[in-house]
Amino acid sequence: MELASQIPGTIFDVQGFSVHDGPGARSLIFLKGCTLNCFWCSNPEGIGIKNVPLYYASNCIDCGKCMDNCPVGAIRITREGHFIDRSLCMDCTDHQCVVECYTDALRFSGRKTTVDELYKVIQRDRPFWGSGGGITLTGGEPLFQIDFARAILEKCYDAYIHTAIETCGNVPWKNFEKVIEFLDWIFFDLKQMDTELHKGGTGASNEVITDNVMKLSGKFNGRVIFRLPLIPGFNDSDENFERIAALILKTKWREINILPLHHLGREKYESLGREYKGLSYPIPSKDKLLEVKSVFESKGITCYIGHETPF
Repeated sequence: MELASQIPGTIFDVQGFSVHDGPGARSLIFLKGCTLNCFWCSNPEGIGIKNVPLYYASNCIDCGKCMDNCPVGAIRITREGHFIDRSLCMDCTDHQCVVECYTDALRFSGRKTTVDELYKVIQRDRPFWGSGGGITLTGGEPLFQIDFARAILEKCYDAYIHTAIETCGNVPWKNFEKVIEFLDWIFFDLKQMDTELHKGGTGASNEVITDNVMKLSGKFNGRVIFRLPLIPGFNDSDENFERIAALILKTKWREINILPLHHLGREKYESLGREYKGLSYPIPSKDKLLEVKSVFESKGITCYIGHETPF
């Protein structure tokens, strides 16, 4: 049987001094793999579980070493530029193209680790959190790699470290059951209450998500803060706000955080050879954010805008 401390996981970043994703200063740990494919996602490298290469053309000197060292023939260099067939990268295990790139034009989109290895990083950061800090698992979807997530959360919880996750909610209920006893806080996304619109924008329906909200309300005794990524033209209708509020009012929690759309992750799509479809959607105005805030607060739901939170 595999020891919990040696359970492998794939992460793509650790931010050691995050102040917006839970109380105090925190270590924000990004796990790869997600069950949704939101068109505005600012971390597209976290959607897939495979460690496909990221390509940054500004660093490239066209030396050809990547193409010469690609074991699956996924890279072509022409006068028009570099082309990477990432469907072939899915079966690659050594990624010699990245290893041999000495200009950092090719980079890994994730890295393997174990619970013990990650915990050493957490312990390294712990003296800098202050009295109210901890860890927050995000992604991607942190409950996608459920065994790894459970093991690191349990290890931290047993060490009196405050634990939180940021989840899209679109995972089997059994995944929540495996971790809720080791969680203090949950940030839970509610994007679009219309099932077909949700599917069109994220690639999946919302039935599992809303079902998990209600199950959590009956089983989880920690703090839940709902989050609404506000995308004008996708989920900014009054009907959607009303339906989200109605769902929240069925639970024992009364907090929501409005996260306005931004386009800060668009360059990552180019590095992955993907099209970023979010640019056709405008960033919401301050007046719109205040309007949304008033809708929720009129129903007794405390509403925070962006990073203007009390934690």
